[in-house]
Amino acid sequence: MNAKRIWIVLLVMAMLALVAMTASAQGGRGNGPGNGTGTGTQTQTNTQTQTETQTQTQTATQNAMPSGLGYGYQGGRNEDAGPRGNTYMNANMGSGLFLNLPPAAVDELPQDIVDLMMSGWLDEQHAYAVYSAVIEQFGPVRPFTNILRSEAQHIAAWEMLFERYDIAIPEVPEFDLPTYDTLADACTVAADAEVANFDLYDAMFAAFEPYPDLTYVAQVLRDASEFSHLPAFEMCAS
Repeated sequence: MNAKRIWIVLLVMAMLALVAMTASAQGGRGNGPGNGTGTGTQTQTNTQTQTETQTQTQTATQNAMPSGLGYGYQGGRNEDAGPRGNTYMNANMGSGLFLNLPPAAVDELPQDIVDLMMSGWLDEQHAYAVYSAVIEQFGPVRPFTNILRSEAQHIAAWEMLFERYDIAIPEVPEFDLPTYDTLADACTVAADAEVANFDLYDAMFAAFEPYPDLTYVAQVLRDASEFSHLPAFEMCAS
């Protein structure tokens, strides 16, 4: 081999070595697999950040969700199991409304107070029956379906107080249930019924003043009628 060829071979080998050294240096800048540019670590970091953000968002959403009135049905029953009255199980005392329920002020209530409690329970039973009839006529329409569940909770609240004071829960009477020409007509009647409902509760408060637990429950149920049920029915009627 002459000197010229030797120099050409040496030059090619030097160039190949330089290329190999450059590629090795570029691969050493990152920890990512395969491409040696660090994109693997960056992708992993981005994925972890997205997962943490999603977890934080889910936690915030759960914390923001209202607990509602916190009633529960034991024994596998729910608000659609029906019929109503003493077939309802005890309300769940461990959450929602009952976390702040005051203790009983007396061991036994006078009859006039019991009569007022019965009037509230009966009015909620009547609303439940009427709203059920509307659903039977028009199908599972809102706002009747969700307000029907609320009425079941209101009934359970009264029956919890009955049990607290050892008051017998009566049988649910048979109500005369109307039919309506349109859903808007049913909503109009329901709106008027909700006004009558919270007027009934307003009339109770003076008599319930010595009994903080009765006042507390009546206030929560009354406000649900005015500030939740009534606007929903008024929107439906319009």
